[in-house]
Amino acid sequence: GIRAAKVELAEYDGRPGCISRNFVDVAEGQALVHGNEILALRVTGYERTKRFRQSDHTLENIDAAMRRLFSSDQAEAVLTELAGYMVLDALIGNTDRHHENWGLLVHSKANPGDASLGVAPSFDHASSLGRELREERCLALLASDGVGAYIRKGRGGIFRSPNDPHGENPLRFVEVAVRAYPSYFRPAIERVVALPTDTVWRIMNALPPSRASTTAKQFAVAMILHAQKTLIETLK
Repeated sequence: GIRAAKVELAEYDGRPGCISRNFVDVAEGQALVHGNEILALRVTGYERTKRFRQSDHTLENIDAAMRRLFSSDQAEAVLTELAGYMVLDALIGNTDRHHENWGLLVHSKANPGDASLGVAPSFDHASSLGRELREERCLALLASDGVGAYIRKGRGGIFRSPNDPHGENPLRFVEVAVRAYPSYFRPAIERVVALPTDTVWRIMNALPPSRASTTAKQFAVAMILHAQKTLIETLK
């Protein structure tokens, strides 16, 4: 049951896979359990130490693991929240959602049987918004209407099938996943659809020039707006 599952996950506290994150309140007994630990616990044969080209890191396995760990209603809520992270990846072009870049937070109280369990905040989004591109390349892609093609070249950390050689493109992943799991993905996509363009610009313009040039901001906004337009189509 869920009580036993909480105890099982709480026992991972302190193991190599449970490194600290700045949102983990260790003093309050919190621990981060990464996705690879969860999948290894609940999916037979899952290799938690295989970080790259882990083709068993699929949405189907994530879904199965959560449904074996939580009650039906709890699993639905957890999976909807995790799907929101995947929609965020699609929106910003985050290609680094491997199985150690998501997880659950365990709050181990005095009695381990009373441990609480929930989705950890999303983290590690550095591989997004064209972060590796030089200024000249950004300008060239903007001028040639090549932002969409650039987005589609990215390979993500979640695989569509264990037989695939590499992770699925984050935007393409959501386009496919929303058809298979609409209840998980539609809420986050609907929030993306309602995102005003001026809000995107306001967020980008809040970055100091030392962190992002004007061109980098223009390119990031172009990526987000292109992804937003594509995600709007998935709801039709």
